[in-house]
Amino acid sequence: MERSSSCAGRGGEDPYGIRRSLLRDAVFTRLLDNVLRGVYRRGQRIRLDTIAADMRVSRTPVREALVPLETLCLVTVQRYVGVVISHWTVDHMIERIRIARTMITEPSVGAGTCPDRFDVAWLRECATEGGAFVELGAWWLRRNGASVSADWLLSQRAVLDAFFTDEVALANGIDAVVARRERVRIVERATVAAEREALDECAAALVELADALIVMPDRFRTAA
Repeated sequence: MERSSSCAGRGGEDPYGIRRSLLRDAVFTRLLDNVLRGVYRRGQRIRLDTIAADMRVSRTPVREALVPLETLCLVTVQRYVGVVISHWTVDHMIERIRIARTMITEPSVGAGTCPDRFDVAWLRECATEGGAFVELGAWWLRRNGASVSADWLLSQRAVLDAFFTDEVALANGIDAVVARRERVRIVERATVAAEREALDECAAALVELADALIVMPDRFRTAA
């Protein structure tokens, strides 16, 4: 991504001394966490300058980080207004899992299957079972020729992986610790099946994992 001349620093760095791509990613991660945990309230309007000052960065990485957040329907950026936090709900998050589940149970017909083997290293960047579901599900969809569905699912990884972390889930009234071992075992089964190219077994485990994630808000509400 090209840098604006006003923010270009020596050696391809931001004026604060951090490489732009790393700074943008860090700002995105913090913004996503603030939105999902309710630090930024739904419907709240925040000026770009305020966010930049709060994070002690320039406006450019903030503006860049807001692009994927807007794509994920978590914020809108309005001219003369600033950043408006969307009125998202827990149901909106769970609906993303439901859509992915349908993609797996009713895969679209693609031009051809993808021969790529599953790489377990992809799961190392996932913090939760939600992130693992995305990585495994996207691979399964690609292997079945549903590349468009796979791309959509991968685009949801950041938000779904973050949403099912302990702190974010708790902020939304969900105890993510309950039944985690069960969900992790399902992830392990899906992973083993993917490594063996056992697509039917992998799909069955992914559907089971999706069901476990979908019921979490109703089954594991916190006392708060």
